[in-house]
Parts: sequence; C-alpha cells; structure tokens
Amino acid sequence: MLLAACGGGTLTVPEYAVEIENLVAEMEAQFALLDADWESQPPTVDGARSYWERRMEIRYEFLESIRDLDAPDGVVAQHTAALDVFDRITAADETLAARVATFDTVSEHWQWVDTPEGQAAEAVLEDVYAFCRASQEEFDATAGRESLEDVPWVPPEMKEAIKVAFGCPP
Repeated sequence: MLLAACGGGTLTVPEYAVEIENLVAEMEAQFALLDADWESQPPTVDGARSYWERRMEIRYEFLESIRDLDAPDGVVAQHTAALDVFDRITAADETLAARVATFDTVSEHWQWVDTPEGQAAEAVLEDVYAFCRASQEEFDATAGRESLEDVPWVPPEMKEAIKVAFGCPP
C-alpha cells in the first residue's frame, strides 16, 4: 500500500490523501473484526488481554505506516498534527491496555470503558474524531478546483481536487 511513498517519488497531495484514506480504512476494518470477535465470545480476563494485545498491534502498525509517509509540502502541518493525535491515542490505549492487564475478572465486554484510563482514552478518541472531521473538511474544500483542471496558466498544485472519504464519526 505504501509503495508510492517508498518508491523514491514524492507523493502529490491527492495521492497522499488516498494513502491516508486507505490506511484509515484498513485500521477501521481490523478494529471491526477484532471487536466482533471479542463480542462473539463470553468475556474473560485472557480474552480481554488478547483483545488489547491485538488492538495495540493494529495501533502500532497504523502509526508506523503514517510515520513512513513522506508528506508533500501542501500538507506537512496536517501530517504533523496527524502524528500528534495518533501518538496521543496510541499512548492512551497503551495506558488502558496496561490497566486491563491488571483485571482479576472481566464480566462485561467493554467494562474498561468505565475506568479512569478508559475515560481518558475516550477523550483522546474524541480529539482524533475532531481531527478527522477537520481534515475531511479541508480536503472537501478542494472540490471546486476540478473546474481549473484544463486552465493552462493555473499552477498544478492549485488544480488538485482531493477526493477522500475518511468515514469520520459525526
């Protein structure tokens, strides 16, 4: 998936946005499968620990993939902000996973949500969602540039219409 980023060429802003869209979609699909598997079985301490081990693997893979992208000039600040928010949610989930590892019993599938660590992670997740919505709005604002596509005197970067769907929660 990151072949364009690693192939020596610089990504355009639209290519970068599509890479991010694909990474987010893959992470969300992995989380959905993980959550469905977790909910399909009776909650146990071992199951909760296994769930969080896999959840952290998904987080780490996603964060590493974002770090590996070489952001084009037009989105360097946004990329830096993305790294910050994804670092923070990863750290919050690490803290929550450590808390879950101390559980003696697990009687509900999502009982960790009610812990202080769970509440802290939920707060950071809201920051992630806000960043997602802001990024989507920023990229959506480029849609009007399509009409400039055939205008020869307009610089290429001003013609880039970015079409992505991050699937941000409302």
